[in-house]
Amino acid sequence: MKKLLIILSIVLVPLAAQVADEREFLNNADIAKEIELKAINMTPKIAKRSTNIDPSVIINARQSIIEWKGGLKFINNYHNGNLKVKSGNIYLGKENNISGNIVIDMTTMTNLDLPESRKEYLIGHLRSEDFFHVDRFNTANLKINNSKVLEKKSDGTYEMEVFGDLTVKSVTKPISFKATVDLKSNIKKASGIMVFNRTDFNVQYRAEMHLDNAKSFWNKMNTTKGTVKDKVIKDQIEVKFEVISKSGMIEK
Repeated sequence: MKKLLIILSIVLVPLAAQVADEREFLNNADIAKEIELKAINMTPKIAKRSTNIDPSVIINARQSIIEWKGGLKFINNYHNGNLKVKSGNIYLGKENNISGNIVIDMTTMTNLDLPESRKEYLIGHLRSEDFFHVDRFNTANLKINNSKVLEKKSDGTYEMEVFGDLTVKSVTKPISFKATVDLKSNIKKASGIMVFNRTDFNVQYRAEMHLDNAKSFWNKMNTTKGTVKDKVIKDQIEVKFEVISKSGMIEK
């Protein structure tokens, strides 16, 4: 009898260990299967979420044209010049709604109307702290939030009103403007004129707002209003643009 018990113990102990190992293996396999099923169930949700992002186009910085225009308030005397796009992208949403972001390189500011001997002085002044302080604020930014179609033209382009936020000298203000937009061509285009008030962005040199201020920086000698009127610079700055995309769209 004793020998029989010894023999049974020799046989049953390894068998019990084997059963325990098999149970542990099955438990681990169930856990692994559960993890795999969860991963499979999550995959369609991730894919579905990514398809909700609108396709986009990348702005062609070399071919896009930005032209600025500013002048005196009471005398018909204007200056104009160019700026370059640094980067940008536009998202094409449902019902021809557009959004996106365009960055302007302020260090590329040029003048087009003055002789060479005077261009450098004007641009140097516009780049200084009196105006756009380019050494500190070397980019401006237009964030396009949405748009509204005003008219579809016979050539297939759209007349749109665009709504966004303009940032100059780290100051951000809402802005709206009209643009003619070509969305059907392989290369997308948008052109128009955007006007903004420079004093909203702390650009106050010889601004209209100082005309009646006897203590302003150009009127410290108590001169009359008539004397300084020919030196007052318009608060409004016009930005004429023709923004062109690179070929094709990026599907998200």
